[in-house]
Amino acid sequence: MFKPNQPKTSNRLKTILEFSDLWELDQQERYVFQYYHNKLKGLDPNQINIHGVALHKNDNGFIMTAIIRHSLQKTLNMEVIRLVVRDKDGNDIARKEFNMEVFGLLNSLRARPWIFEFDKDSLLVPEEEIKDKMEFEVLFEYQQPVVSDFTLQLDENWSNGLSPEQIASLEASLTAMEAVEENSLSVNAFHFAEVEDGVEVYVLLRNGYKEEITISNLPVQLLDAAGDVVAKLGFPLEQFAVGSHQARPVSLHFPKNVFQKESPDFSSWNVQLTPQN
Repeated sequence: MFKPNQPKTSNRLKTILEFSDLWELDQQERYVFQYYHNKLKGLDPNQINIHGVALHKNDNGFIMTAIIRHSLQKTLNMEVIRLVVRDKDGNDIARKEFNMEVFGLLNSLRARPWIFEFDKDSLLVPEEEIKDKMEFEVLFEYQQPVVSDFTLQLDENWSNGLSPEQIASLEASLTAMEAVEENSLSVNAFHFAEVEDGVEVYVLLRNGYKEEITISNLPVQLLDAAGDVVAKLGFPLEQFAVGSHQARPVSLHFPKNVFQKESPDFSSWNVQLTPQN
């Protein structure tokens, strides 16, 4: 996901351009970077910005020069960043992650030019669409932190009701599930059965928070193969506690008398948390 620019205000802050001690630039090259830097608008407080200066195609992709600047009230230390480059029409043309250890620290209200090499593996478009000295835009890409390492949390009833093989199978299913965004609750079904009066669905509640959460009501919707909502129910769970980064199973029963669709196709199915207004 991209982090939008901060709202425009009159309290713009100007940065001072500096150069890395690792760079050997003549006076003319310094003037060029100073020229581009002077054209940039001031930053809002607590903002990190990257501005593309030039793009040069080569045999292995392209080299992009940019100016990084910030208005944080502290030294900026970027360990790893992810950049996405777009063409003048706003289409993504390349994406790559960069280790910024050599870049070093950047004091508050400072700006520093840097060179980024995008190899062919980082291209998102055919190589022929990359033109030397083409117009472009570069942005930081911010990724939502995720949690992928969950521990299975079984109460006494589940521990006694499952065989060692079934527990091992459930743990394997848990490991194969996609990561969960940090500070979120995920509902993932692992067993489905049609019964005489409705449907039984077994789900794992995965807690992506850094602390235990307690669930008193679980609003869930059941979808069929067409993606249609078959039923929506809120399940009272009576202070159902799920530990931090743990996954706890629970069984849900959808009776036929709450079905919103006649003759649903359960050749495939899904359950989701019901979106809340």
